[in-house]
Amino acid sequence: MLLNRIRQPFNVNSLAQVAALAALQDGSHVLECLRMIEAGRHFLYDEFTAMGLRYTPSRANFILVDVGRSATDVFTWLLKEGVIVRPMTSFGMESCLRVTVGTPEENRRFVKALKKVLAGAKGA
Repeated sequence: MLLNRIRQPFNVNSLAQVAALAALQDGSHVLECLRMIEAGRHFLYDEFTAMGLRYTPSRANFILVDVGRSATDVFTWLLKEGVIVRPMTSFGMESCLRVTVGTPEENRRFVKALKKVLAGAKGA
């Protein structure tokens, strides 16, 4: 479809926008989300450290991590595991991924997949 060529990559429909505004007005929901993101960041920091990966500390809901090999390859392998990250190669960071901090379950799934992918890459 021609409209897909010009639309924003993460466009949001009007119903989702109304829901987002309602969620933002719920102070306890916002605080719980902030707590979950903070805990998730620290979980991922600990896992990256244990794997010997360098990362850039963040105050946002994503982390820049250097996987020490082709980010494009790791992205592709993670995609086959059902995990989506963003390779930062278009920014000149050939071995870095941008990882979104998710729910505890999503974070554990990502770490498990990343360990599998990196172990496979070492054996290749």
